[in-house]
Amino acid sequence: MSDAPSVNTSSAVKSEQTVKLRPTLYIGVGGTGMEVMMRVRRRILNASWGSDNVRLENLSQFPIAQFIHFDLDQGAIIDSGRAQTEDLQYNLVKFTDDEKIVESFDIEKYSRDDASLSRYPHIQSWLPLTPKKIRELGIDPAKGAGQIRAVSRLYFYDKYPKTRDKIRSKLNTLKAGLSRDDILKKLNLQLDTSKFRIVIMGSVAGGTGSGSFLDMGWLSKWVASNEVEAADVELMLFLPTGYSNANKSRTEANAYAALMEVESAMVGHSKYVEKWDDFDRPQLALKPYDEVHLIDSGNLARQHTDNMNDVYSMIADTLFEDFRSADFANRKRSVAVNQRQHKIHMYSPPVPTGRFGDMKLNYSCAYSAFGQSTLDTLGRARHDEYSYRLASDMLKAFFGVASANPAANRASEKQRDSFMSEYMALGLIPFNNLPDFSASTLKNPEIRELNTEFMDLEIVDTLLRSGQSGVEIDIAEETRQRVSQRISEISNVDRDQWASEVRKTMQGLMRDVIRNTDAISETAEDRVMRRRKAKFDSLKKDIESRLYLYLDNQEQGGFEYVISLVEQIKDRIENANSGICIQLKNSANRYAALKDALFTYEYEKQLKDLDETKSKGIFSLFSGGSNEEQARAVLDNLRKDIANILSFHLRAKAAIEAIELMQDISNWLGNSFGVDESGKTLWNGVLGDLLNGQDLVIEMMKRLDRDREVIHQQIRTKHATLQIIETDEVKDHDIDPRILCDWASEAFKDFGGSRELFRALIDPEQQSPLLLKIIRMAERRLMNTAQSSQEESDALYDALDNMSVVERQNVFTEWLQRAMPWIDARMGGDFTPPPDRFKCFIGVNGADQFSKKFKHELSACIPSGLGLNAQALSIVETGEPGRAVCYVELSGIPLTILRGIETWRTSYRKESERTPLHTHIDSTRFKHPYAPTPDELNGLADDFKCYLKAVMLGVLKRCDAPGLIPVGQYEFAVARGDLRRLGNERSFRLNGLPSMYRDNIYEQVQQKFNALSSANLTMLIALADYYEKEVYTPRLVQNESGAQVEYVGFACAITKELKKELLALAERREISQDDIERAFELTEYREELEKWANVVKDSDEDAYQEEIREQNNTPRLKWVLNMAPSSLQMHEQLLHRKVLANDASAMPFAAGMTPPPLSAAMPPPIMQQPQYQYHVAINGQPYGPFNHAQVMDMLQKQQINVATTIWREGLTSWVAISQCPEFIIQVPVGMPSIPPVLQ
Repeated sequence: MSDAPSVNTSSAVKSEQTVKLRPTLYIGVGGTGMEVMMRVRRRILNASWGSDNVRLENLSQFPIAQFIHFDLDQGAIIDSGRAQTEDLQYNLVKFTDDEKIVESFDIEKYSRDDASLSRYPHIQSWLPLTPKKIRELGIDPAKGAGQIRAVSRLYFYDKYPKTRDKIRSKLNTLKAGLSRDDILKKLNLQLDTSKFRIVIMGSVAGGTGSGSFLDMGWLSKWVASNEVEAADVELMLFLPTGYSNANKSRTEANAYAALMEVESAMVGHSKYVEKWDDFDRPQLALKPYDEVHLIDSGNLARQHTDNMNDVYSMIADTLFEDFRSADFANRKRSVAVNQRQHKIHMYSPPVPTGRFGDMKLNYSCAYSAFGQSTLDTLGRARHDEYSYRLASDMLKAFFGVASANPAANRASEKQRDSFMSEYMALGLIPFNNLPDFSASTLKNPEIRELNTEFMDLEIVDTLLRSGQSGVEIDIAEETRQRVSQRISEISNVDRDQWASEVRKTMQGLMRDVIRNTDAISETAEDRVMRRRKAKFDSLKKDIESRLYLYLDNQEQGGFEYVISLVEQIKDRIENANSGICIQLKNSANRYAALKDALFTYEYEKQLKDLDETKSKGIFSLFSGGSNEEQARAVLDNLRKDIANILSFHLRAKAAIEAIELMQDISNWLGNSFGVDESGKTLWNGVLGDLLNGQDLVIEMMKRLDRDREVIHQQIRTKHATLQIIETDEVKDHDIDPRILCDWASEAFKDFGGSRELFRALIDPEQQSPLLLKIIRMAERRLMNTAQSSQEESDALYDALDNMSVVERQNVFTEWLQRAMPWIDARMGGDFTPPPDRFKCFIGVNGADQFSKKFKHELSACIPSGLGLNAQALSIVETGEPGRAVCYVELSGIPLTILRGIETWRTSYRKESERTPLHTHIDSTRFKHPYAPTPDELNGLADDFKCYLKAVMLGVLKRCDAPGLIPVGQYEFAVARGDLRRLGNERSFRLNGLPSMYRDNIYEQVQQKFNALSSANLTMLIALADYYEKEVYTPRLVQNESGAQVEYVGFACAITKELKKELLALAERREISQDDIERAFELTEYREELEKWANVVKDSDEDAYQEEIREQNNTPRLKWVLNMAPSSLQMHEQLLHRKVLANDASAMPFAAGMTPPPLSAAMPPPIMQQPQYQYHVAINGQPYGPFNHAQVMDMLQKQQINVATTIWREGLTSWVAISQCPEFIIQVPVGMPSIPPVLQ
């Protein structure tokens, strides 16, 4: 893809874009991963999506991203700089149980005793910690890995099934996002399912992340290969500089060990992991990651921060930016494909060519680094600040709290009385249904005063009404009717019985009305009491409902109004001088007095008069025969009096019950029960709930104000990658409180009114959603206000235009410097990346306009000396006004250029003596991630050359002990009988020969070397040639033209150097080239090599596989000179065998005869010897043929001795020369006697 176009011409109207995004799974390993992911989650929630500026209510509404938090530390639950109790979004951004693998870890099952680990061979094969060491460390896994990387990897293996299943589940959830079209359309997003993305984040400095990131990469790749069609697995790897305050030496040592491991993994021959349990057989990729991004606390432009929160925020901004702008995200993704070409090559630092020639030290270039910086007018932040203030004002207006003049919002006495009258049946009504006292009774002034109209309360009549199914009956009126019916019945009996019947009826009616201990059936009083209880329940509902309606009253209501209303109602009920209860008590007393007066003055008199109307009574004597009429008149008066007596009794009872009802209502409304620490009165009941609710609202307003203040402080604070340009973009507006109430009502409509809101206020878990509702409403209203203002200008452009050229250049220079890739590296020396490895994208609203106005100035501000030039700069549309984002990426860099890596290695050496640093017991399988200095390289080369000679000459011998780790170790005889294992070839490659034994090894090698004859030296040259061509055969690499060229690795180069030195020595000794060529021929076939050298078993695994050519049919095994004296003496014969053979006469062997197998049996004696051709056996290998003179010559030169076995034609087995008759006379004194059979 050509990068020539530098400006994206897409429309700036963001609402018309559909952002096509790759489903992404974020996996945070350790605390660093958690820090970044929490910030990404906040940005997703706080962003406005789509043309309608939709805000997400929760992360489940964003189907494009899934998260997994993998950690040991159970206390790492929130990003730095935030308190859980004060974080409005904590419940929304915190990781759910479905997103966490943060569990208890029973490390004791691996360390309970020394045999514990042997039950888990798949773990024992790599764990560098023994059970005893684990016990000694005393690690508390709940607090993390204790900066011990192997503990983290052990935790990974322990939680492997859950981790595997969790990754699989999250990938399937991302796949299921295709079914969420409704949400995606609402957010103006579209899934790009051609390839999924897995981003793993962790630090190399600590424990959990540093020890598990490689396994997590391989596992994610394997699971993804089975679950989705394609996926890129990326690593965000944080370097140790920013963690120096957390045990600097340990964090640096951990980092260096981790970099050794990742370097070997990214080369592709590490064999780091094969399986994680005894059941799965994963097909693992050659490398764990497709992309590895390095991140540090300093960048290429020498910009540094000592606050890692700045770096976390930058990474979160970078990851989140991919979700925000279609063009910006797509452009970065398309170029990333092209940039991978730079990551497949190896970096070969320059080496001293005088010694090493074309040798190449190769380091992986699979790494990249990036940086992102933002120019921001903070319009968004200022908008948020204003939104929080507006949200607080909306709460204030909606709930009617914290007004400037609280007295102005109090309920008046008139409003109180109106409420009590309308909703509590406490309206005053005149009572004028008075009895008709007789004239004589009314002469009593007390009775006359008692029998006057007075004001009663409606509640009395209310309690006298009873009924079911919505039909109410007046209990007093019902009693009157019963009295009337009963008197009517009495009027039909004998008149003389009327008085007694009335008395009986009165007693019965009293039993029906008044409750006594003997009553069985329900009385009228019982019905009044039952009515009171029912009325209490209904009044509570009505009053509570009405109070909440008052809370919803935007013009006259709110907490202050309702609280004052409840306070006044309680006072009106309980006032000792004029309260409702006092008034009801007076009414009860009045009704009781009327009842007593009727009973005393009227009822008894009427009964007496009724007795007088009997036929024999005195009243009949003077009645003139009209006594029956008079009796009926008296009976009718009794009807009225009895009804009034019972009615006034019930009214008195109803008034007393009303007093109890009002007391219950007052208690339900609330009573004080003490004071708090601040001296504030504490209340229970409705008033207590209202006061608590008021306090909660005020506290939420304070929280909003605190958050607004935090935003305000952030506006005033510059961060490492945020450059603030001050503007007047957002202006405050005075908004009518009634409008604020309307907005709040709209925001809270889903809660179902103040009643549900009140419950939400009480429930801490619902307070945050409530606040978010009001905040989102404030944001939407502000956005609508801004749109209606028809302001078309972009604040960023205005601010830049208002600057002078110099000021603008300063801004652009700082902006670009902070956007440089965030690694602290040595650039411009041995490693100077070509310009095409850099890519720079500037995302801005109105890309065309920005390019025309400022691109020339931007090009002049690009930091020099790094390799970035103007051709790499592209300006891309984002559609977000008020801000511009600069993203710079450098691809294809080696670890060796990291500044400070030498210091990290020093810490690595120091800390490795205390506790294992690697996550594998065999640290020799890893490579140093940085290039040695010339002095270090020369030292390593000298040691390796000495090692090669020591192996060839048998000074270092392969250890045969089974099960050694690392494998392929060599041992050294420090003294006779004292063998020490020194390590394997890779350990010598990494660190040179052990310093404790180096001088001794050099000395013994030199002694062996000095004792070599010319023939021996010739054979050693042949062995060096064999090492060069067969053991360390240079790898073939295809160049751009397709031709294969040799890549000479370190081992091959040193072998070449050794061979060259030996050839120079041979020349000084005047060894012929023919002898050297003959020696070379002796290495061509194994059977020839076996005559004078011994093979080193399994030595084909010693070399780094990426340095040598792939094996053909035979393993690339090392060979060692057979240093036995008899074998060394044979070298001359081997080199000149053809010459000797030509001088010898023909022998039967030439006709195809072969000697018999070697045997210890003695041959039969042969007394007369013809001329024979002889074969000599040395170390089990036959040599020859030789004639008699040649054998005698070898005996004289002591190349062989009389004990050497020999064979010739005519012998049935091999015999010692001393046993061969033709050599008896030549045998020196001391030869064995003739066998008896020959005597």
